[in-house]
Amino acid sequence: MTNLTYSMNLTTNLLSTQLMKPIDYNLLGNRIGTTLYSIIYFLGFIGNTLALITFSSSRMRQISSSIFLLILSISDSIALITSLWFFLGDAFSIQLQNYSALACRFRTFFAYVFMDLSSWCIVGLAFDRFLRTEFPLRTRKICTPRNALIMISICFLLLCGINGHYFSPGIGQERDGNRTTAHCLENREAYPKYYYFYKIIWPKIDMVVFCFLPACIMILCNIRIIHILRRNRHHFENQGSTKEQLTITNIHQTLNGSNSMKRISSHRKAIERQMSLMMLSCVIVFLCTTVPVTIYLIFIEQIVVKYPNFARDSSYYIFIFRILRAMMYMHFSCNFYLYCLTSQIFRGEFLRIITCRKLIIKTTQDGTSLGLNKMMDTSIV
Repeated sequence: MTNLTYSMNLTTNLLSTQLMKPIDYNLLGNRIGTTLYSIIYFLGFIGNTLALITFSSSRMRQISSSIFLLILSISDSIALITSLWFFLGDAFSIQLQNYSALACRFRTFFAYVFMDLSSWCIVGLAFDRFLRTEFPLRTRKICTPRNALIMISICFLLLCGINGHYFSPGIGQERDGNRTTAHCLENREAYPKYYYFYKIIWPKIDMVVFCFLPACIMILCNIRIIHILRRNRHHFENQGSTKEQLTITNIHQTLNGSNSMKRISSHRKAIERQMSLMMLSCVIVFLCTTVPVTIYLIFIEQIVVKYPNFARDSSYYIFIFRILRAMMYMHFSCNFYLYCLTSQIFRGEFLRIITCRKLIIKTTQDGTSLGLNKMMDTSIV
């Protein structure tokens, strides 16, 4: 009986010890990070490659919206490539920052530049839609591929200037006679002013440039677009006897038959619903994937660090940051599926290219391509 009691107590103590064993957040983060990044790369590189193929076609390059989506696929791909730095550490424990501080600076610079550029490409796409809706008669002069490239080039140069501080000697330290490994940490003692800028001021600037300002512009543009489309639809439905609409009606009846106006009205409503849903999903996905990590960085630098037990629980806070960072990179892998496959026009172009189908173009009496005009007019979808 005594032996049985002793065995039961020993078993209970062993179970209690196992249950009370602290969680290894570093190991857990490695496993979760490896799984998440594998999924992100599988979806991201496939999607961005398909987007690159779709929007690099000669016909799509004639549309300004396609230029933004083309650059978006390139910037997303480069952003994902820079994240391999973290994947190698999670999956294979290869810490590349221990080999060269200069390489660390280059990687960080390009990572931030192209992540920011991705956000501003989406802003450019939203602004392009806004211009097409606000100034429909001047669309062919304003919303051109050349102007889109100029806007992207200006944004790229500005972002390079904003993120140029990553080449500062205040970040990283190379291997020398006293060091066997390099590192990417801040040199707090040697560069105290830069350390203050990097820890206190820079997170706010980065949050505004990467997340908050692009999100605000996208939301305002989309709200204005929806308002204009609804106003135009009500005007079109309520003012059916004007001279301009009679002229449009005669043209469409000549080209498409007497029932064309009903089809046009229903098609317009379908386009509005599709675009409203697409814009809403774009903004929601952008906010859900980018806002948490930017807020958390400020939170952990200004609040959590002052917590008395921060050193004891630091592995837990780092684990949360790693998960939020991986979630942010999901944004760069799903843009193709959100901005391309949810659009009827782009989806049709994508299917045409991958199936190698020839484009059938109908022309009017003046030689204008109806197919191209339809794509130009509805490229905001």
